Amino acid sequence: MNFGFEDETLEFKKTTGEINEALKSICAMLNKHGMGTVYFGILASGEVKGQMVNEATLRDVSRKVFESIVPQIVPNVTKKIVDEKEIIEVTFKGNDRPYSCKGIYYIRVADEDRILPPHELRQLFEYNKAGSWDAELTTYTINDIDIETLKRFYDKAIACGRLKDESFYVTRLLTKLELIREEKLTNAGYLLFSKNKPIVLKMAVFATDEKLTFLDINRLSGNMYKLINEANSYVTKNIRWKADIIGLERMETPEVPLKALREIICNSFAHARYNTMTEHEISIHPSFIRIYNPGEFPIGYKPEDFIHENIPSMVRNPLILKTLFLSADVESYSSGFKRVYEECGKNNVDIDYEIRREGFTFIFKRNSTKHQTKDTKINDLTKDEKLTLYLLADNPSMSAMEISKVINKSHRTVQR
Repeated sequence: MNFGFEDETLEFKKTTGEINEALKSICAMLNKHGMGTVYFGILASGEVKGQMVNEATLRDVSRKVFESIVPQIVPNVTKKIVDEKEIIEVTFKGNDRPYSCKGIYYIRVADEDRILPPHELRQLFEYNKAGSWDAELTTYTINDIDIETLKRFYDKAIACGRLKDESFYVTRLLTKLELIREEKLTNAGYLLFSKNKPIVLKMAVFATDEKLTFLDINRLSGNMYKLINEANSYVTKNIRWKADIIGLERMETPEVPLKALREIICNSFAHARYNTMTEHEISIHPSFIRIYNPGEFPIGYKPEDFIHENIPSMVRNPLILKTLFLSADVESYSSGFKRVYEECGKNNVDIDYEIRREGFTFIFKRNSTKHQTKDTKINDLTKDEKLTLYLLADNPSMSAMEISKVINKSHRTVQR
C-alpha cells in the first residue's frame, strides 16, 4: 500500500526517532488548518516501512505532543497494521491558534514547515483573537456620524433586499449593525460612517510605469463609503474605453470590467489594517492599474488558493465586511477573488498581485491595443502637456531634460 504524497495536513516519518520534526509539523498544521495527521513508519515516498510499536511507544508520542505544543492539545495516537507492518497514526485538532512548538511558531506551506516571522505571527493573533479590532469601542458618539452617508447605505441595503425596512432611525440602525455600543461608536462604525474623515486615499495617474512623473494626483480623506465611491469614480474616468457601433447605438466597453474593479476596491477597504497609520493607494500607469491595500494577505495563502479551492473566509474586520455585504458592495464572504478572476477571464484582462509584509497589491493589466483613450481626458490637457504625454508614450525612458529640448520649455516646467 502507498499512502500517496505529503500535503498541508499530512506528514510521514520513518520512525518515532523523528518525533522532534513531527512536532514542528503538528504545530504548523494547527496554525494553518487547525487539524492534521502524522504517520510514523511511513517513508517520504508514501511507502510503508513499519516500526516496532507497543503501549509505551504510544504513551511517549502522546506525552511529547501534549508537553511540546502550546496551547496544549490532546492528540489521538493509535497503532495501525498496514501490509502486515505496524505504524502509528497521530490525528489532532485545535481551534486556539496560534500554536507554538517548544516556544517557536511554525506555519505549514505545501509539505514544509517554516518558522513564522514576527509580522505574520502578529497577523495570526489578529485573525484568531476573541473579538475583532473593529468591534472595539472608540471615544466617538452618534454626533460624529455622517447622517447623509448612513441614509444612502440604508436605502441601498433596503433596495437590494438585504436589510428589512423598519423606518430610518440612526441609533436603532447603528445598534442593529453592532456599530454602536454603550453610546460609543465601534471602530467599524467610525470608519464606515464618521464625518471626521478617518481614512486617507491617495490616487494618481502616472505618465510611465514608474512612479516618477504624474499627470494627475489626488489625496482625499473621508469615511469608507465615500472613499469607495471616490475610488471607483476616479478609476472609471481614467481608464480606456473601447467604442463600438451596434445597430444604431454607440456602445462603450471599459478596458477593465467595472464589477472586478469595484470588488477589488471594496475588498481593499474591508480587509485593511486600521490600527496603524493607514493610507490606501490607487495608481494608474500606462500598462497597469495598481490598487494597494494596507493589510497583509492571510499567511500561507495566495489569491489562487481562494480562486480554486473552497477555503473558509478569513476576516480581519467582520463588522465592516458584514455592513458592506448588506449594501451589496461585496457579494459574499471568501469569493471575491473568484468573481474577479472570472470577470477578467471573460474579458481577456490579465491580473497580477504583490504580497508584502506591509500590505497587499492587486494589479489589473491594461491592453492599449484594444482600447482608445476617452477624448475628454486628453482635451483637458494643454498643448505642452499633450506633447509631453505623447513623447513619453512613444519613449517612456525620455528624461525631463530631453523633453525640455523638444518642446522648448524649461526642465522645471517639464517636471511639473
